Amino acid sequence: MSKRVLDKISIIAFTGTVGSGKSTQMKILASNLKRKGTKVKLSFLKTGHIIAYFLTIILAKMLIGKRDDVSPIRALIEEKPHICRRVFKLWLGLDIISISLKFLFGIYLPLKLGYTILVEEYIPATISNHLYLSKVTGFTLRPSSFATTFLQKLMYLGPAQIIFLDAEDIELKHRWIRRKSFIERDDYLKFQRTILLLISKRLSLNKLLYINTSRQSVKETNQQIMKQLIESNSG
Repeated sequence: MSKRVLDKISIIAFTGTVGSGKSTQMKILASNLKRKGTKVKLSFLKTGHIIAYFLTIILAKMLIGKRDDVSPIRALIEEKPHICRRVFKLWLGLDIISISLKFLFGIYLPLKLGYTILVEEYIPATISNHLYLSKVTGFTLRPSSFATTFLQKLMYLGPAQIIFLDAEDIELKHRWIRRKSFIERDDYLKFQRTILLLISKRLSLNKLLYINTSRQSVKETNQQIMKQLIESNSG
């Protein structure tokens, strides 16, 4: 029963707050599906890919140097906000090109070859991140902009069942420390819980699956994901 239901879903996207368990749960689900004989492709799609990534790295090295406490793009925003505002339009254009390439080769073509795609973040997170970066750099990016509408059209080519994972702030911070990752700003977490959540609800193929991973084990979270996936797609 579960395999027949899950076979109906071509793309499953894991999005949500940083440290909520997206990568872990995606890998567990991939293993479960492979054991059932499903062809699975893992992917990642957010922002700052390929060309845009190199632009960010070059600017950070030229203007700031190395910082170990934050990502290169966060360092640029904090230390050189006026430059970020000036180059944001160029960076956004390069990112859209890069995302299109990643979507084509990492999602669309494998989808056409019969793979079930499990993707971390995906288009809702891309749109949300672009809006957040435009906000903190002072660049006006409207929801009706070409960048946003183009990304929504990509989503129509690859509609996804979206799973939004979250956890309490104190739990997220403990996880960041354990895995030695960057400490995220409170305003970014708030943006993910509001704007990203709203976009995810609107763009999810079926009802958005929301799971708080704070008070349950990795295994319990996986069981809840499987249960909700089957219930949401068995109609």
